[in-house]
Amino acid sequence: MSHCEEGLARVAGAIRQYQQANGGQYPASLESLVEGGVLSAWDLVCPAGPHGVGQCSYVYRGADLTAEAPDELIVAYDRQPWHKGRRNILFADGQVRRRPEGVFESSLARDNRLREEAGLAARPLAGGFRLV
Repeated sequence: MSHCEEGLARVAGAIRQYQQANGGQYPASLESLVEGGVLSAWDLVCPAGPHGVGQCSYVYRGADLTAEAPDELIVAYDRQPWHKGRRNILFADGQVRRRPEGVFESSLARDNRLREEAGLAARPLAGGFRLV
């Protein structure tokens, strides 16, 4: 497992911890997990990407989810296909999978349809943020 996949696996564990303390809700952002001391800032940095400590290499889609979210919903993913045309994806069931860009795009389209059917927002949070 690569550092990036391991980082997303740690993110999944931190989200579960957060959910246990917050009635099943997902955190508002991945950065809030760092601010709360549950994750290291390095856990949000993919070494294959252009980001450094204090920045986030992932797009987070979990802010509107609860513990009852379908397992196949996407919680977070690599901002770009930094891994030889592949992206890591964290699903609501806690699984991290690396998929080719075409499969990623299909997965994201399916995720958007599932969110629409469930009445959830399908938008990713804006990127380019820094931790304070």
